[in-house]
Amino acid sequence: MKARMQNLWNGIHDTTLLLTLFLWLCTLPFILLLTIPYFGWQVGILVAAIALFAALVICYALCYFPKIAPREEEKSNVKGSSLR
Repeated sequence: MKARMQNLWNGIHDTTLLLTLFLWLCTLPFILLLTIPYFGWQVGILVAAIALFAALVICYALCYFPKIAPREEEKSNVKGSSLR
């Protein structure tokens, strides 16, 4: 089970996940200030949880799925830096 979880979290970068959590923590007061006066505590906490889940899904998707690599022809046309 431990190897399976390690394989699942293999592509996740710790700094990206930490940045996502800090971003959620920074937006949390605004979410609560906008939802609690109109809808109450229960809806405010629910919206905050949904925002955390959405941020984690986006973070996981960005880190887990590989980026599209350029084709070999496009790589060979790239000029190197002239600064030496």
